Amino acid sequence: MTTRRVLFLGAFLTALGLALAALSPVTAAVGAEGPADRRLAGGVLVLVGWTALAWAIHRFGRSTE
Repeated sequence: MTTRRVLFLGAFLTALGLALAALSPVTAAVGAEGPADRRLAGGVLVLVGWTALAWAIHRFGRSTE
């Protein structure tokens, strides 16, 4: 996978995680565990996206392309 694709993937995962966490309701209508699980999943996606971005930025700065 090229560095530019990892940059795009990191940005996409970060945006997706932020959207998922932002759109989860604060109060649960169905149960107490539903929204917390969605916020946790969104947070994990953001962290994975940041990790991919950090790695790709590091590699992009060292590339000879």
